[in-house]
Amino acid sequence: MYNSFSAIIGRRNWKGVSLTLLMLLTVAACDGDFQLRPLTFTGIGIDYDIEARCADDNWMTTTPVACGPQLSFTCDDTANLDFCPTRCQSCYDSDLDFMKNNLLVGAITLYQPNYYVLKAAQKVKMKVILGTFNDSVKSLATPDTQTDCTYAGSALPLCGTKYAYALFDGACGGQTPWDPAQFCQGAVAYITAFEEFLTDGTVIGIQLGNEVLSSSDPVLTKADVTAAAKAMREALDARGYLSMPIIVSLVAGNEQFFCENGAPPANVDYIAAHPYCNNVAGVPPSWPLNGAECLAQVKTIYQDTAIKYCGATHVFIGETGYNTGCPGLPDEATHITEANVFIGDMAYWMCADPSPIVAPPSALFLFAFVDACPQTGCRPGCDISVNQGNGYFGLFHTENYLTKGPLVNKFNPTPSLTCP
Repeated sequence: MYNSFSAIIGRRNWKGVSLTLLMLLTVAACDGDFQLRPLTFTGIGIDYDIEARCADDNWMTTTPVACGPQLSFTCDDTANLDFCPTRCQSCYDSDLDFMKNNLLVGAITLYQPNYYVLKAAQKVKMKVILGTFNDSVKSLATPDTQTDCTYAGSALPLCGTKYAYALFDGACGGQTPWDPAQFCQGAVAYITAFEEFLTDGTVIGIQLGNEVLSSSDPVLTKADVTAAAKAMREALDARGYLSMPIIVSLVAGNEQFFCENGAPPANVDYIAAHPYCNNVAGVPPSWPLNGAECLAQVKTIYQDTAIKYCGATHVFIGETGYNTGCPGLPDEATHITEANVFIGDMAYWMCADPSPIVAPPSALFLFAFVDACPQTGCRPGCDISVNQGNGYFGLFHTENYLTKGPLVNKFNPTPSLTCP
């Protein structure tokens, strides 16, 4: 969520659109066989920061962990989400049902595997771009013969394609497949299998990590990412998922270092670009542009980075948004007004603009469903000294800005993410 580009093009001030959009991306596979791997869903997508919605943490640490208890646990209504499958499931069920039936969102980006979110999406027929942890990229890139890999920081003695199969089949340490009804003991990785969500069409793409070339924990290189894509492609193909696309998300500007000859490297089908206008995602943020000017700059960045280096048929916008700033400050209302303009103009660009200066992407995900910060501040929030969270880009925040609880609408009315 960072860029340093400053070009600005003409502004628009259209807002308030109500939309329904069918988005279809197709691309030839890079492995020598001509094969279409489509990303298909209805509506503008939205990014879902699950740690800000269903975590017991309440910002006691800088990076709360979303609930994902073992399915073997039993509990009552007073148990923490982390130890109660039914309460964890209910938390995500309510969010996904709201997104599908109130916002009419057809797809989400999920930044890490979570059985409960996938099950909630399955129930409402929501499509999911399924992300992996960044250490999964490093582990997938490690040769199958090694046994020193990790999953979300926990030891997993399965690497390369073996690691991919563990994601599909579930694992308890080195044992895979793993029966989710059986308790997994010890300080080892526990993975609940997600292959059922590939089979039934809930998952429409696998995203390897998040903003991978900007990752510092672990540091990831282009060679790591391409090796991980190769291992994942081999595993997907071996299971018969020949049309499941592999996606890599990049901070705007990194496309020039990753793509080759106007296309992603072999085994990578799409680039999820993350264009933001200057400094709204900075640390700390600033707002040199209003909502219309911000979107104009996003368009230019997208065209001059993702499209230029990776090719229009290989890219979409995986993140963009407008920061509404630290809650309670005098300028918050102004930022919310400009964010509303940004989202309305974005929807018009995607659905109705008859002669856009920059052609819209084939798919776009708004960042984000909910604010992912405490009320006291966060990394791209109010004060650079507060090192928590991921910003105030949400359509909603959780009551009292905790990491679980009822949703509170920041906008009145909520901006529409559907086309007429």
